[in-house]
Amino acid sequence: MKFELRKNCLAQVVAIALCGSFVSAAQAAPTVISGFGTTSATIDDAGYFSPAGALGLSFNGREFVNLGTFASNWSLNANGGSVAVADSVAGNNPLATTAFGAGGSISVVTNLGGGGGGWSLVETVSVPASGHVAVQIQLTNNTGANATGVQWGVGIDADQGVPAGFGFGTTNEILGLGNASAVRATSLDGWSLTLANTTSASAFNIAGYIDPFSCCSPVDPAAMLAAAQAIGNYGFADSSINLAYDLGAIANGQSATFGYEYIMAVPEPETYAMLLAGLGLIGFSARRRSAV
Repeated sequence: MKFELRKNCLAQVVAIALCGSFVSAAQAAPTVISGFGTTSATIDDAGYFSPAGALGLSFNGREFVNLGTFASNWSLNANGGSVAVADSVAGNNPLATTAFGAGGSISVVTNLGGGGGGWSLVETVSVPASGHVAVQIQLTNNTGANATGVQWGVGIDADQGVPAGFGFGTTNEILGLGNASAVRATSLDGWSLTLANTTSASAFNIAGYIDPFSCCSPVDPAAMLAAAQAIGNYGFADSSINLAYDLGAIANGQSATFGYEYIMAVPEPETYAMLLAGLGLIGFSARRRSAV
């Protein structure tokens, strides 16, 4: 997938018009997409994982996000300031978007025709492979003026250790930078969630970010880009994982298209056995100390 800046084509205009009619007709309920018998996501009208039920993002029967504080969000900046922040904790929908099923049970489009200070959003969510939930964003400047300093941020609080009794903490790592930007959160029993860029955008900056301050609050993409966190292990904590995109300038009537994936994985059997053995030894050591 390549990062694109382009003028709206007829198909995009038609899609916005059709979806705008849908928005005016009714607000849709959260939409569930699933695939491969292993992977599902429930998308809210605002485009984040829905906090309305027990399942937001799940793989192999385990929920990853709707546990404790259901935290999923995205943010849009332009011209040096915030345009919109969509936050599942607040339950808001700043661009008045609507989610609906399209192209079968594995695709959802979130679309805005107007509003949001003139910014329109088309978000397509799919399940391209087992354990993968892919998001493509098409962001269009309909403000009537050219925009500079356009930035996008996306974040999630991964809590996949909770169903197995391992709590909210995860080991948080930045795995790559630039086009290879990826951030991973791994629970104590080895289940991992990676938020990975899928966009080729060498002319623009993409950054992974682990929030050292909060598990559950949206992070300003400008702050994430300025932090320039390096590849490495950022320790074990209940932290959010995030990606930030510096999209540069978007002229009036033009669009930027980019994307990312949520990748869920289970530990290999050998790794899982070693994890359990290690946890057992820790428990044995603790019991032995308490008995002395």
